[in-house]
Amino acid sequence: MEDDYKKWLTQFRKGYIELCTLMALKTNGNMHGIALIHFFENMDLQVNEGTLYPLLNRMEQNGWLESSWNMPKTSGHPKREYKISTKGELILPKLVETYNLHHKSIEKIKEIKL
Repeated sequence: MEDDYKKWLTQFRKGYIELCTLMALKTNGNMHGIALIHFFENMDLQVNEGTLYPLLNRMEQNGWLESSWNMPKTSGHPKREYKISTKGELILPKLVETYNLHHKSIEKIKEIKL
């Protein structure tokens, strides 16, 4: 049973973190991966680099995000910054609507007294 739960949780988190990533970039503009991780931590959502970076790559391949390298003016390493793409802007309201509908359904089901 624990394996089944872990598989379900992995799939659930992928979709949920994709939605949160689009919302974060829509709200905050360009962000690099570590900034997204810190943003999520401030929202009490724990996301590690091993989860986030493959997800960002997949979202970029799907056309939901665009990225570019930000070269520091003084010292430090270049950082890849992500921004929501036009396609990401178009799909975000649908994702939010779908999330809200499912959340409402779950809340209704929880209220049923069997």
